[in-house]
Amino acid sequence: MMFEIDSRSRIPIYEQIKNQILLFIRMGVYKPDEQLPSIRSVSQQTGINVNTVKRAFADLEAEGVIYSLVGRGCFVSATAIDNTSIAEKALKEIELDIRSMKSKGVDKSALISLIDRIYSEDD
Repeated sequence: MMFEIDSRSRIPIYEQIKNQILLFIRMGVYKPDEQLPSIRSVSQQTGINVNTVKRAFADLEAEGVIYSLVGRGCFVSATAIDNTSIAEKALKEIELDIRSMKSKGVDKSALISLIDRIYSEDD
C-alpha cells in the first residue's frame, strides 16, 4: 500500500503516517496479526526520515494498535479495529477546534455538512 504524505499540510508527517496506517487497518488492507511494512521501507517509499516513521510506529504501539516482535517487525494488534481509546482521543482533540469554529461564527449546519461530506468520501 502506498503512503501519501502532504508536506504542505498542518498535520505533522508522523501523524499523517499514523492516520494512514489506521485507515488501512479499518479498510482491511492490514488485518489483525499481519505484518506491517518495515519502518525502513516506509521511510524509503515516502522519502521521510526513519526517525519520523519510527515515531509514528512507536505512537501506534503505545496506543495498542500495533505490536512489535524483536527482529521480526511490527504487526497489527488483534484489537486494533476495536481500539476505542484512539477514537476518544480524536474526539477530545477536535473538541477544541469545534469550540474555536463556534466562537468564530461557523454555523452548526455548515459544520455538519462538512462532516457529512468527509464521511461520504469513504463510501
